[in-house]
Amino acid sequence: MTEPDIKAVVKPTIFREYIVGENINGFPSEIIGDIPKFHFILGFANDTYDDGAGTGFFKRAWNFDDFSPTKVANLKKEHKNVNVVISIGGKGAEFPFNPQDDSSWIDNAVTSIKELIQDYDNVIDGIDINYEYININIGKMNQFSTCIGQVIQRLKDDLDVSNSMKVVSISPTELVNLQYHELYTNKPDNIDWINYKFYNQYFRSENEFINFFNNLVNDYGTALKILAGFNSDTSTPTPTSQQACIDGCRILIERALLAGVFVWNANASAPTYSLEAELQKLYTKE
Repeated sequence: MTEPDIKAVVKPTIFREYIVGENINGFPSEIIGDIPKFHFILGFANDTYDDGAGTGFFKRAWNFDDFSPTKVANLKKEHKNVNVVISIGGKGAEFPFNPQDDSSWIDNAVTSIKELIQDYDNVIDGIDINYEYININIGKMNQFSTCIGQVIQRLKDDLDVSNSMKVVSISPTELVNLQYHELYTNKPDNIDWINYKFYNQYFRSENEFINFFNNLVNDYGTALKILAGFNSDTSTPTPTSQQACIDGCRILIERALLAGVFVWNANASAPTYSLEAELQKLYTKE
């Protein structure tokens, strides 16, 4: 990490939108704004478990027909700024990172994720690592960073799918930030974006939000990759003040400190997508 990375002048260049659930049957292209990079993130590719332990055999949870290779290809042809990414992991304690055996888990994960990518005929652009629960095993404190790091590296090195590994992101929360931080610092060049879930924490004001953001920049050693997360799912109350975070993002953009934001998730936002519209307006107020 270098001093210029921390003190870099940052322009908002990316907007990311998760698609998780069943109430929309295609990409909501109407929310794609005039932003250099617009990413849709398909969730989830979930691990399969044996007595609570992960086997490494990942299966997609989204409807393949609704988000087919043809639909992805057509979307990207019509919108040159769009990338489509597969999110690996899952929401909540039902889908923890908890390998049954490290070596076999890594091998199985590489094989099964590679198959998911190849199902899309090379139109997928990358993966997102998104575990909200990470089981810590005594004597294996580095298990998450080691296993996930090897999976990322092997997929990047595999000529069959390397073109579909151009974008790699991680999605930390306060609860598991230490594990994600270690994963990132072990090989920062392999990770392009840090989708931090600010909506899982409480901020009383925009100043608290900004201070925490600045601390993240110092911890991760970069101002170029950290994205601020928002939650449009009102059925799941979040502890933070959404307006405080929006106001905080506005100030960060004015100060040239924020690369972009992401929204969880399109299914909850439909059909109005009001949060997405409000956030994208920030990009035009630099």
